[in-house]
Amino acid sequence: MGKRFQNIVNRVTGRPEKKRCAVVCPDEGTVRAALKAEEMGLVDPFFFFDESRREVLKGLSVLQERKDAYLVVELPEEAAKIAVQRVRGRELDMLLKGNIDTALLLKQVVNKEYGLLTGRLITHVGFLDVPAYHKMLVVTDGGMVTYPDLEQKRAILENAVFAMRAMGVEKPKVACLAAVEKVHDKMPETLDAAELKAMNDRGEIVDCVVEGPISFDLAFSREAAAVKRYDSPVAGDADIMLVPDFVVGNLVAKAIIHAGHGLFAGVLIGASAPVIVTSRSSTSEEKINSIACSALLAHASNV
Repeated sequence: MGKRFQNIVNRVTGRPEKKRCAVVCPDEGTVRAALKAEEMGLVDPFFFFDESRREVLKGLSVLQERKDAYLVVELPEEAAKIAVQRVRGRELDMLLKGNIDTALLLKQVVNKEYGLLTGRLITHVGFLDVPAYHKMLVVTDGGMVTYPDLEQKRAILENAVFAMRAMGVEKPKVACLAAVEKVHDKMPETLDAAELKAMNDRGEIVDCVVEGPISFDLAFSREAAAVKRYDSPVAGDADIMLVPDFVVGNLVAKAIIHAGHGLFAGVLIGASAPVIVTSRSSTSEEKINSIACSALLAHASNV
């Protein structure tokens, strides 16, 4: 586990109470990650199995002995529905997706009768511990909102600011990414970036410093900013990279993970509780990192 994620773990385990995590249709890897997170003092997990996942339960004697820690229902849809209802009823505090289609889980999360809607946009926040960078970095939104308009970008930004403040960053620095640093009429992401910066200057977006348009290299590297004579408090010191769209966010995060050896955690926020939707191919470390971040966000939501 990277140093920055370990800091988050320490902040969570320093709390007097543990958050309760609903684990929906888990495969064996997800169960083991959740149990490891429990052992670390991060969460108390409760597992919702459907019948197709019963073999996973049978293969884990450590879990069979804890009949108060799991429920088996017939269908994945039922497992997701009950889990969401229990989170809504505050019996549980957060959701972790197992081997269930993301759309199937989110359909229950956004259900108007019993879901977790708050009126806020639900967005994906990717936390990255990058060896080449001097602090935790957020990339958003590379996992939920596909092609956001200006108002959606504002909501994505504000969700990310909430997340970073929960991590202990009092006034996060936000880089609104584009390929260039100047506004061009034929590059709509530069127009949106400039308007988000103007909103921040006018006090419409608060508790952060917004810069844009700004390219990735200038947001990431003080040296690059010095060469280009780009003067901004965000240059080389960004906490949040606000990307133009889902595709850019997905590519940036994966490039950092695979080429830059970054460690990752991903959480959906904007619902009434954090939702973890890591891929089935995610490592146990990534799942535990995501659980730690989600737990800290759940604590912050209750402040």
